[in-house]
Amino acid sequence: MSIIFRPYQGFLKKYHNVYRFITILVVIGFFIGIVLSNYIDAKDVENLSSYLALVNQNVDTYTSFVNQFFWGILVILFVFLLGTSIIGIPFIAFIIFSKGLQVGFSCALFVYSFHLKGILGIILTLIPQIVFDLVAIYLIGASAIQLSMYLIYSCTNRERLDLKKLFNSVLNDICICFVIVLVGSYVKANFVIELIKLFNLM
Repeated sequence: MSIIFRPYQGFLKKYHNVYRFITILVVIGFFIGIVLSNYIDAKDVENLSSYLALVNQNVDTYTSFVNQFFWGILVILFVFLLGTSIIGIPFIAFIIFSKGLQVGFSCALFVYSFHLKGILGIILTLIPQIVFDLVAIYLIGASAIQLSMYLIYSCTNRERLDLKKLFNSVLNDICICFVIVLVGSYVKANFVIELIKLFNLM
C-alpha cells in the first residue's frame, strides 16, 4: 500500500492520473453541451436576458454570497460522501460530466443570445463564475474518486488501509475546497456582479 499512498505528495501530483480522467469528462460534457445548444429556444434566451437585467437592480451581495457559499459547500460534501462508497465513482463522474455540459451549454447560450458580444459576455461574466467551481470540483472529484478506488482495492485484496492517513489527506482536500468555494463565492457575489453590470452597458 505504500505505493498507493506515494502519489500523496503534492496538490497537483497526487491525483495527476485522475485529473486526466476528469478533464476528459469535462471536455466531453462541454462539447455535448454545445451540441445540445441546437435546441435553445426563446425561453432560454429570455431567462438569460432576465438574469443579466436583474443584476442592474439593487442586488444583496451578502445574501448572494451566503447562497453561493452554502450550495458550494453542499456540492463538496455530497461528492465526498459519494467517494466513501465503492460504487460512488459513476455518480461522481456524472456530476463532473454535468458540470462540463453546463459550461458548454452556457457558452453557446451567450453566443446565441448576443452573437459576437456573447464572446465578451463569456469572458467577463461566465469564466469568472466557473473558474473557482471547476478548480473545486477537480480537487474534490479527484479526491473522492481516489478514495473510492482505495476502498475497492481494500475490499478486493482484503488488505487493510491506513485509514487515518487516508482520511487526513482527504480532509485536507476538503478544507482546501472550502477555501476555494469561499473565495469563489466572494468573487461571484461582488466582482462578477460588477462585470455583469459593465457587460449590460456595452
